Amino acid sequence: MKVALRMFKKYFLCVLLLLLPGCGRMVDWMKDSFQQIPFLDTQCDTVEKYSKSITLYDQLTTKAKFDVMWLADEVRALYVDLFALKFGKTIEQKKTLLRRQLEENNHFISFYVLSLYEVPLGDSLSEWALFLQINDKNYAPIEIKTVELSPEYMCMFGKKFNRFKVAYSVKFDAKDIDDMPLINEHVHAMKLFFRSTTKEVVFEWDVRRNHVAEQENE
Repeated sequence: MKVALRMFKKYFLCVLLLLLPGCGRMVDWMKDSFQQIPFLDTQCDTVEKYSKSITLYDQLTTKAKFDVMWLADEVRALYVDLFALKFGKTIEQKKTLLRRQLEENNHFISFYVLSLYEVPLGDSLSEWALFLQINDKNYAPIEIKTVELSPEYMCMFGKKFNRFKVAYSVKFDAKDIDDMPLINEHVHAMKLFFRSTTKEVVFEWDVRRNHVAEQENE
């Protein structure tokens, strides 16, 4: 038995040595014969600090999964970069699009939320309700609706986005009833609450770094 095992090992090593040089040639042939996709450095991961996720379990069963992205100035700026790159926009067209995107943030505090199909949001019968908290004051959303994410935002969500999840646009007024911005120099953080009758999930962002360089707007 031991003799047979040693002979098998020697035979295996001989076959492996014969095949190794061919492997390199095979790889070269595949590269030459099948055009590989050239990838661009899109830097989608640079906005990860604005994206947060949580998964809730009941023992081993997944009960809910939320992925949230705050559409801060930097996130909208990256969207413009990706959009302009894909469609070959000029510098002037890119600046115009950026101004429009940043203007949205003057009126709304916006999020994209991914949730499981079986955990719908935005309906009066939904298990989970959402609200925003800034300086210990709570604000109800003015809009929660399902959306088709653009490829640019799919890129930013990365592997978090998949066919098992629904994308929602969630918007809050950016100003209070006195027309004063909710996010100002005195605000350091904001919290987005997901709350049911028995559970609560809180996402928090540092709002002090929500700023796009002035040269982007010039």
